[in-house]
Amino acid sequence: MTTVPRGSAADAIVGQVRISQVYRALTGMEARRGRIPAPWRETKDRNVSLSDAKGTWFDHVEAQGGGVLDFICRVRSGDRQDALKWLADLAGVQIENKPLSPEDRERWARERRELEQNLPAARFWRRVAASMTEELLDTLKTALATTLAMQPEPGELMHLTKMLARLKSIDGAALVTEYLEWLQHDPQLTKGMVHAARRLESAERRAVLRYLELTAVEGKAA
Repeated sequence: MTTVPRGSAADAIVGQVRISQVYRALTGMEARRGRIPAPWRETKDRNVSLSDAKGTWFDHVEAQGGGVLDFICRVRSGDRQDALKWLADLAGVQIENKPLSPEDRERWARERRELEQNLPAARFWRRVAASMTEELLDTLKTALATTLAMQPEPGELMHLTKMLARLKSIDGAALVTEYLEWLQHDPQLTKGMVHAARRLESAERRAVLRYLELTAVEGKAA
């Protein structure tokens, strides 16, 4: 059995196992042309893509994806530490319980700094993304309840409902990852969403402060 230091374990293990192998070990089934049914919901539709070349997966129904460890977490409903231990057993790799090296500590600190730098903007982006999704949902529900010619596609309401729930629940590294993906694919729109959310929050803060000032004045007058 190969032994690797804990700090470099994730890179060492993930590099030895293809994501299609992980899927087979988790479910006992084979991917077909890089497509699989989502193991986390009852379906036979192959709406999840696997890429052995990149070591990634993407759920086209929930618009969510990630790497090998994220895939294991999604299927097993565990955390990344549990996923790493499971993958280590699959790959035949033993993780040494040793302190992080200075290089690994520096990398961890750098990743932490990047997370803290991007998280505020990611939360602003999430606010607008959730609001836009909610408005679209309301529009589609209205169309569904009327005789308008443009009717929602089958499954579209469910897809948007799941997307809205995910936007409202994700935070931290997962939120930053999704925000950065949006920023990469459509920087102008993403920056505009962040700017709009910041302006809205500033306006709300001013309104609250004004309300408190008026309340204080009325209290003194009484």
